[in-house]
Amino acid sequence: MENMPNQEPAAFLDASDRIAYRHVTGEGPTILWLGGFLSDMNGSKITRLTAEAKTCGWDFLCFDYFAHGETGGDFSEARVGRWFDNVLAVTDRLTQGRLVCVGSSMGGHMLSLLIKARPDRVAAAGFLAPAADFATALMLASLSPEDRRQLEVSGVYMMPGYDRPVPLSQAFFDEAAAHEVLNTALAFAGPARILHGMGDDVVPWQHGLRLLNTLTTPDAHMHLIKDGDHRLSRPQDLDLLVEMVAVLRARVA
Repeated sequence: MENMPNQEPAAFLDASDRIAYRHVTGEGPTILWLGGFLSDMNGSKITRLTAEAKTCGWDFLCFDYFAHGETGGDFSEARVGRWFDNVLAVTDRLTQGRLVCVGSSMGGHMLSLLIKARPDRVAAAGFLAPAADFATALMLASLSPEDRRQLEVSGVYMMPGYDRPVPLSQAFFDEAAAHEVLNTALAFAGPARILHGMGDDVVPWQHGLRLLNTLTTPDAHMHLIKDGDHRLSRPQDLDLLVEMVAVLRARVA
């Protein structure tokens, strides 16, 4: 995949997986981007935040999970825990100090797990259409009876809606159940902000509200965008994203 015009070539972190990442070096707390399911570093949100980081002097770090983008890998071997291991490797080995973390869709689930695992590192949390417990509460729960039969008979459900059918195995769903975050309170003391489109047909805005109610911090706000969809990639949506990141960054700088 070709790099976007304003991006440098990816660097690689050799961990349990060889993780592709890009780092804009700047001042203040690192802004750590946690992307969505089958998203990569060439997306419009990362492109916009990269440009803002370069212009404003922010420290900004993004990466591709296993079986995503430039990290690569066989998607049939992907698991929620493996993706979170990527998050921990990037956090522990490529960042220092307090972080402003921003999770988009599945990245909101990864951010929730990171808050639990590294409470001393996550100083502020921003979420876009957060898909907490995405595999079990959203994907598995939405399967039709025919889809469930396909999963039971073959052991794999071929999920449509992407550039190719995505294989999701029973093992994938079983492993994901061990990483759920919405069943108990999520202890967090920092500021949290959620952007969610009311026209989101992938992750309903009510699901974002459920995450908001799970966070223990009193400094948590949810911004509903009446005509916003799941991608939140229109210019006005990206403006709201940058505004959210700037506010969170200022709170912990």
